[in-house]
Amino acid sequence: MRYFDLFTDELGNANLFDNNSEVYILCGCAVNTDYRKKLKILADQVKFKYWGHTEIVFHSRDIGRREKDFAIFKKNKQNYLCFINDLLTFLKRANFTVFVIVCDKKVAKNKGWNQIKIIRDTIRILYYHFISWLMGLSSSKGRITIESATAEKDRYYLNDFSYFLSPGCKELSIGYKKIRSILTSLSFVTKENSDIEEQLADLLAYAAKCKFMRSAKRSTFKVGSYEDRLIKVLEKKLFIFPDGVKDKKMKFYNIIKPFCVVPEQ
Repeated sequence: MRYFDLFTDELGNANLFDNNSEVYILCGCAVNTDYRKKLKILADQVKFKYWGHTEIVFHSRDIGRREKDFAIFKKNKQNYLCFINDLLTFLKRANFTVFVIVCDKKVAKNKGWNQIKIIRDTIRILYYHFISWLMGLSSSKGRITIESATAEKDRYYLNDFSYFLSPGCKELSIGYKKIRSILTSLSFVTKENSDIEEQLADLLAYAAKCKFMRSAKRSTFKVGSYEDRLIKVLEKKLFIFPDGVKDKKMKFYNIIKPFCVVPEQ
């Protein structure tokens, strides 16, 4: 039996009246439990190389702005570029699968959505995709880890987790008892837990924003820039439909939209 842990991170504000963010993004990184120790070692090698210790948190905002721990690169562009190369190489080599849900707040507002609907729909879609992915695998179970935000938002994560395990779940064409057998736990952690998987979700949530903004022609990124290269990493880590899969499993895989944009226009 294999276990997979899904770690999530959000980017942007679901508040439709917050003009500082055009999108709200929920990113999930699924990692084989047996691989987590190696993943941390690989990340720690990068951290130790530049800081001499491993108590560093990869945070996309701070990396881009070269703030906080990353302020060491402000006056050393060459060292910064070397760090970016090492970080991206680590992401490319690491073994994990990404699911992204992007809410275009402009479209959501036009369709009469509110903040609660944005949060609940993105959570439900992410759960739906993770469960579908697990169903397509052989002898696999899943666990979900959420970085705690607010009591209200955490309640939505818990409510939808309970929903998928209840007899009233209608999203999947399988019984709730089957879902209970593969989706076994939901945990909440704080930022101080410093899970490398949460850091991956943070980095790739930013990549998802860049990918969406580029495709929507709302932003441009130079070829070879950090954002351009990060988008390419994301595209390689998004769930890919496997070849030669039997129809029984494909009915679950066909449900998944690895880079899902809502609402549909």
